Amino acid sequence: MPPSQKTERRRIGLLGGSFNPPHQGHREISLAALERLGLDAVWWLVTPGNPLKDPKIYAGYDDRLRLARIVANHPDIVVSDFERRRGLQYTAETLDALQAINPNAAFVWLMGADGLTNFHRWKDWRHIAETVPMAVFNRPGHGEEALASEAAKEFAPFRINSDDAMSLSETVPPAWVFFADTENPLSSTTIRSRKISHSLTIDRPDDLIAPCGALAFFLDLHPDLGDFRADVIEGLSKLQKSISPKYFYDETGSKLFDQITELEEYYPTRTERKVFEENAGEITTAIGPNAAIFEYGSGSSEKIEWLVKGLKDPAAYVAMDISRDHLLESASAMAEVLPIPVAAVCADFHSPITLPKGVLPPSDQWLGYFPGSTIGNMTRDAAKNFLTRAAETLGEGSQFLVGFDLVKDKNILEAAYNDTRGVTAAFNMNLLRRMKSELGAKLDPDDFEHHAFYNEDEDRIEMHLRAVRPTVIELDGREFPFEAGETLHTENSHKFTLEKFEALVNQTPWRLEKSWTDRKGWFAACLLGHR
Repeated sequence: MPPSQKTERRRIGLLGGSFNPPHQGHREISLAALERLGLDAVWWLVTPGNPLKDPKIYAGYDDRLRLARIVANHPDIVVSDFERRRGLQYTAETLDALQAINPNAAFVWLMGADGLTNFHRWKDWRHIAETVPMAVFNRPGHGEEALASEAAKEFAPFRINSDDAMSLSETVPPAWVFFADTENPLSSTTIRSRKISHSLTIDRPDDLIAPCGALAFFLDLHPDLGDFRADVIEGLSKLQKSISPKYFYDETGSKLFDQITELEEYYPTRTERKVFEENAGEITTAIGPNAAIFEYGSGSSEKIEWLVKGLKDPAAYVAMDISRDHLLESASAMAEVLPIPVAAVCADFHSPITLPKGVLPPSDQWLGYFPGSTIGNMTRDAAKNFLTRAAETLGEGSQFLVGFDLVKDKNILEAAYNDTRGVTAAFNMNLLRRMKSELGAKLDPDDFEHHAFYNEDEDRIEMHLRAVRPTVIELDGREFPFEAGETLHTENSHKFTLEKFEALVNQTPWRLEKSWTDRKGWFAACLLGHR
């Protein structure tokens, strides 16, 4: 068969069944398919029930789904309840639905030899074979019977040699391959320890996976994560040396930030929580019913649960974040606790985003959600552009709930970024340690100190790393000297008054509808409406 020319398509193996119970054989077939067919992922489609089997033999569906995820235990094997969510019973219907949602995916149906033996009994089995290529894996005692089956005989002219299996996903169906040498369980260390995350290497403007485990969909826009080395060199070359705060958040930095949010001096996290909790009824009433939520920055479940539980008939929740691994982990966790469909978009805050249509339940409006005062880390122009882009993403009739820190006494602000335990200082200094360990930079962290202060002219906290003595950072054969007192600027955290925030909003497609603050007037939440 002639291979398709669309070789850039994501190659997905589909392994359907009741998984009653899931076992190592399912995993071995999946690992073999990833290796021998050159697949990017395998999706396990756990069916609520096989029409050819007695429903009384099944364990509970949720138990089968949970155990399947435990058995799969692999980054490229996704366990999905797609058929249950869509109310689908037959494989032919499932394939049609998946292809409609994923037009850029190249699917391959995977089955054991015993499945091929009975394939002619499946509803619309010829349609299945003519819709996607198939890969059949031998199982003890089933090989001869499978190859003598009605389906094998009918499609014998379309069988390809197993040596050519790498081209199967891009071969026009009907096409199938039979792997005779998988009769014994696979135990290759290479296959079992395979950790490649293919979606990171796909050269596409976007990548939609639906379903994706517990998620209704996962849209990967492949955001630019930056070049740490190039950005450090560029930042150190400036008159005011600087580096983007996005490089704070390696594993150590993320853990330190979590500690910061629990500090006595650091009021923003707990104060924002009070604003939302104390005004939850008013906020959710102002938003209205049947809203689909789009959160900018995937956070903890507690930040979204109050909103989902308080809204009337919420339609869905979509988490967005730039970190793919963090996003998948946090969104999948929220899918387990939220009573509505959950999806995820991997993108940068400032990226244009077109949300997939026809995957989530219909809603009356989109609600953007941006807690955490992250908008304060943007310059005024960047914040204006962000709000404008968000209006384009969410569309007409949408609303936007955003949290931000308010201007207050300078001593309170500076104490929040200069805690007595030194956690914020360690968070800031971790940038230097990253430069040493990851880039091979020659520097002495003891030559620098944490320096944070409130810039009243700009209404912002500035964080710097200040040289305590003359010193030099060497990187890639270049020297970047620091005089005593000279700084490396690492972050800004802008503070607002309600009047200044409204003035900013008025330069965008939004209008300020309502605002709420805590009793001290330290933090605000505002609901914006699309003009």
